[in-house]
Amino acid sequence: MFVERTTDIGGIPKAFRPDPLRAEEMDRFYSNSLDKRRGNYLNRTIKKALVESADQRAFFFQGILYGNRGVGKSTEINRLLDNIDIKSRFVVIRLDALNDLNPQSFSVEDVLLLLVVKLIERCEEKCRDLGRAFHEAGTMVRDLQPLLAPFFPDLQSKEQLTRTTGGSGEVNVLSLLKIGLRVEGQRRIDAVANRETLAELSAVIQRQISIARDRLPEFELLVVGENFDKEQIPQSLLLETFAQYSSVLRDLRLHLLFTLPVPFVYSYGEQLAFRRESRYPVYDVPVFNEEHKRDAGGCAALIELLEKRADLRAVFADDALELLLQSSGGDLYWLFAMIIKAGRLAQFRYEDDPSSERRVLRTDVETAVLEQLGIFRNEMGVAPNDPDDTPWAEKLQKLRDIYEGNPAANVPDKALYQLLRRRAVLFFNGRGRYGIHPLAVEILREQLARDTTFVYRGGGLDLRS
Repeated sequence: MFVERTTDIGGIPKAFRPDPLRAEEMDRFYSNSLDKRRGNYLNRTIKKALVESADQRAFFFQGILYGNRGVGKSTEINRLLDNIDIKSRFVVIRLDALNDLNPQSFSVEDVLLLLVVKLIERCEEKCRDLGRAFHEAGTMVRDLQPLLAPFFPDLQSKEQLTRTTGGSGEVNVLSLLKIGLRVEGQRRIDAVANRETLAELSAVIQRQISIARDRLPEFELLVVGENFDKEQIPQSLLLETFAQYSSVLRDLRLHLLFTLPVPFVYSYGEQLAFRRESRYPVYDVPVFNEEHKRDAGGCAALIELLEKRADLRAVFADDALELLLQSSGGDLYWLFAMIIKAGRLAQFRYEDDPSSERRVLRTDVETAVLEQLGIFRNEMGVAPNDPDDTPWAEKLQKLRDIYEGNPAANVPDKALYQLLRRRAVLFFNGRGRYGIHPLAVEILREQLARDTTFVYRGGGLDLRS
C-alpha cells in the first residue's frame, strides 16, 4: 500500500501507513523538518563519510545508527540509499534482523551466513541490471558448501540433492539457506569449534568479497543491517555479534551501517567494533521542553511532516491534533498508529451519527490514547521470563528523578536503560538531556497521586479519568 495524501478521514489509513517511506514516496512525503530540528545533519553527514571512504578505496566506512523506535531511522536509511551519489558508487546489501533472521536466537554465524547469501544474490542482480553475466555464483556457493554442515545438517543433504537436479541449483540452495536462517536460528557448538568455524567462515566471505569486487570494480560494497535495534532481539545476541566477536565484522573488506538500540550502545560502547566518530544518534524530537511546557519547535516540526500527508484542518479538529502530537511524545510510529485508531473511531462515530462532525475530534483521540496508556502501563512492568528484572520501585524513582530535574538521574544505570528500552524515557540531544514520555508522565501522576511531596509540573495529557 502506497502513501496517499488525504483530505478526508476515510483516507487516513493510506496517508499514515506506519512504515518507512519507500524510495518512490520520498519526493512527495518526506519532510526534513525533524532533521532540521535535531540540528545534527544526520543524512548529509553519513553520505559524506560514505563517499569519502569510497574515494579513498583503502578505508572502509563502518558505522552505526542508533535511536529510539519511531524517530525515523528506517526512512533516513531509505533516503540515504536513494541518493544518486550513493546509488552510483555502491552496491547495497540489505540485512533485516526481523525478516531475514530468527530475532530470538540468531548468532554471529547466522549474520555472516546471511551476509554471504545476500552478497551473492545482490551481485547477481546488479550484474543482470548492467547486462553482465555472473557465472561466479556457482563457484561462490560451492565454496560455502563445506561450512554448512555444522549449521544445517539437514540442509546439507537437501543442497546435495538440489545441485544434482537442475541448472538453477545454486539459487535453490540460497533460498533454502535463507529459510533455515529465518526459522531455525542459532546452532550451538562448543566454543573451540565456534572460533574455528568463525575463522573459516570469515575466510570464505573474504574470498566472496574479492570475487564480487573483481566483477563489479566500479562499485563499493555497502552492507546495511536494519532492525537490529528492535526490542524483540535479546541483548545477549547483540553482545555476541557486535561486541564479543566484533573483530569478525570489523575485519571484513566491506562498508557497514547497522542500526542498534540506544541502551546497548551506551552499555557496551567501549567494546563495539564501530569507532565513536562513526556512531550516529537519531534524537527524539521533544513535544515538551525542560520546563514541561509545550515545545513549539518540536510540535511545529511534526506538523510540517503531517501536512505532507493530510489536509490537517479538513481531517482533524485543532484540539484533537494537539492531543495526538503531545501523546505521541514525538514517536512517529506511535503517532501514526494513534492517528489510524482515532480515524477509525471518527469514521464509526460519524456512521452512527451523521449529524456529528466528519473529522477526528478530541473525544476520538482520547479514546485511542487511553487505550495506548493501558498498554504502555503494562509494558512498564516485569513479566515472567523477561530479561528486565529491574523492580518497578526503582523505575518509578528514576522517572520521578528525571521529571523533577535531578542531575544524578541523567547518569546511566540499569533502570535508565530499561526505561529507554520501553520508550518511557526519551533522549533529545548530544548533551545528555533526557525527558519523560507524556504517557509515562501520566503513569507517574497516577502512581504518586497520594504522595504529598510530589508536584505535577506539566508535560502530561490531562485526559478524562
